[in-house]
Amino acid sequence: MRIAETVTFGGSGLDRAAELRGDPERMAALLAEGLVLPIWRGKPLMRDGAALGWVAADSPVLAGGGAPIFLGRNEGRGCFAVDISDWSPEAGAEAVQAGFFDPSFQTHPALPESLAFGELRGAMLLLTPREAELAATGKALVQWHRSHGYCSACGAVSAPAMAGWQRVCTVCAAHHFPRTDPVVIMLVTHGNRALIGRSPGWPEGMYSCLAGFVEPG
Repeated sequence: MRIAETVTFGGSGLDRAAELRGDPERMAALLAEGLVLPIWRGKPLMRDGAALGWVAADSPVLAGGGAPIFLGRNEGRGCFAVDISDWSPEAGAEAVQAGFFDPSFQTHPALPESLAFGELRGAMLLLTPREAELAATGKALVQWHRSHGYCSACGAVSAPAMAGWQRVCTVCAAHHFPRTDPVVIMLVTHGNRALIGRSPGWPEGMYSCLAGFVEPG
């Protein structure tokens, strides 16, 4: 199978710089000169629907957003994600469509029309491996923070820590970490042919490698 190792979300070699997450001063310095990926209700900001749309840390689009989440360093420059899901599009804007794939794009009044929030599934094959890894990491962490705002030990409010890679309970000080789901994904090949599948609810022409959840152990 030719170029089987060249897959979306894999192989980019991103420097996640985990050793810096607990250093607030370094995080602040990286954020001030870095790039931020706004994520709105699960949709990353896209440029012309084919690349990630990065903004500066002082961009007005981030007003009212969540705490910046450190994704890593891309060519030495800090990359962050910020959840701006509380922002509501203006009346008359293209509506979000329910279902497996949402083809709509939402524009923000503080940004040019070339930048819009779009479904990651629709652009993942157009992104570079580095962009795909950054987008997937940011989307996963943003959604984890939105669904884990309370301590599972005592029920009190928890707060982001370690540049977004932990949550700490404000009462009992319990530490919580992003969940990991045991899952397998595989590409079955025979010579230069591959076995792929699709779900009946998917858009026409969309196929996937075989994948599924597995039990621990």
